[in-house]
Amino acid sequence: MSSPTRRDFLSSAAAIAAGVSTLGIARRAFAATGVKVRFGWQPTLNGARYFAAHDGGIFAANGIDVEQIEFLAGPPFFAAFQSGSIDVGFMGTPPASIGIAQGVPMKIFAVENNAFASEGLVVTAKSGIKSLKDLKGKRIAAERGTSGQYALVRGLESVGMTLKDIDFIDLNVSVLMPAFSKNEIDGGWYWEPWQGEMRQAGGVQIATDQDVGAAGAIVWVARTEWLEKNPETVQKLLSSLDAAQAVITKNPARVAAYLSHDTGVSQSLAQTVITKEASWPTMKEEWAPDYVLSINPQAIAKKQGLVKVLDSLADFQHQVRVIDTVPDFAKAIDVTPLEAYIKKMG
Repeated sequence: MSSPTRRDFLSSAAAIAAGVSTLGIARRAFAATGVKVRFGWQPTLNGARYFAAHDGGIFAANGIDVEQIEFLAGPPFFAAFQSGSIDVGFMGTPPASIGIAQGVPMKIFAVENNAFASEGLVVTAKSGIKSLKDLKGKRIAAERGTSGQYALVRGLESVGMTLKDIDFIDLNVSVLMPAFSKNEIDGGWYWEPWQGEMRQAGGVQIATDQDVGAAGAIVWVARTEWLEKNPETVQKLLSSLDAAQAVITKNPARVAAYLSHDTGVSQSLAQTVITKEASWPTMKEEWAPDYVLSINPQAIAKKQGLVKVLDSLADFQHQVRVIDTVPDFAKAIDVTPLEAYIKKMG
């Protein structure tokens, strides 16, 4: 299957954000020489390790025969786990939280990245906004229930305001850029590639998720039954992701080229995300108890690391009625695979 165009990527990502119920699309496999693993994925610049491992042949070298299945929205992704039609996948913390709250049979077993600055507030040059304190009465857009709205709320709280103090506009990403370019909004809090699109359209970056304590992440999830029955394959997967992290560190331009090819965005934007807006931890780093997204049992027991991030996000999702209850995320993380991997490393 040919690579998606940039328009395809933007349309796909818009569908993800809008929660449009669309079907998964089978993608080309790199090679058919190992254990077949059905990967669910969504077009995102924050999945650099996955693209590096797939396009760079790392999965194949580790004996993993990748069958890619692209999803254009969260609901069919969840349905695929329910039906057993995919084995593993990666997704942002917001959809992961929703899926776990809905009882989707999947567990988190690794962290893909820390997306600390790949989402934020960008304002128009004519808005007169210089800082978060200037948002009062301004037309600020975000999409209801998303990480963008969550970060906007946290940002307003940091300067003693709430959504009632601004002209909040619930705006789907599919119509964001026309509204931004025509000055129909003063600014928007969105993720990549729209954060970069707004900057390229003359916008000014005011804050990122990290600035307001709302940084999210991309996590690796697997169907619970598959995770339990395929420990050796999971070890190969973790090894592949570790190798891909090394490639990102040593040759970000190569990985940016992979991302540009697979998602259709510019290579320069892809490299900006890789080198300035997110970080990809080694498996040893994400096992460390003091890592910000740690899945070490010590961090989990103290509700620190990834559990802390998910708890805070889920509290917000519950407040805006995206989820009915806040789940126990400690039960949604399987530490066994990573623990075995770290022990094998010595």
